Amino acid sequence: MPIRDSEKARYPANWALISAALRKEVGNKCERCAAPNGEVVARGIGPDLDTYMLFGGQVYHADTGEYMGMARGSEYNAASMVKIVLTVAHLDHMPENNDRANLRVLCQRCHLRYDARHHAKNAATTRRARKANGDLFADPVGKEG
Repeated sequence: MPIRDSEKARYPANWALISAALRKEVGNKCERCAAPNGEVVARGIGPDLDTYMLFGGQVYHADTGEYMGMARGSEYNAASMVKIVLTVAHLDHMPENNDRANLRVLCQRCHLRYDARHHAKNAATTRRARKANGDLFADPVGKEG
């Protein structure tokens, strides 16, 4: 996932090297679902929801990486074709904490799912901050009249 310009200062100068080394360390696959970096996969829908299929017909569970068997393209219910891009997630959402125990190599789907609650919390905080605070007609001292 791209790093926002406003957040870049929070990452170490050698972040590109750190993330590349981590991807290599885990065999260039998502640590959660085992999706291979750079491959185009079919994402399942309907009865094949929460699975993905490689070009060769191998089907995997999209949450665990468990091998589910083989399928022909005509047998597989594909929602979309996506190119897998591996990212490195900070489990505590703190880019300054680059301890290996705090980092996971994840595909875009797994990273977004991992961050979903964090993103929802941030969005709620942003919405709340944009709203007017307090009652414009209330007495500033707390006494009316």
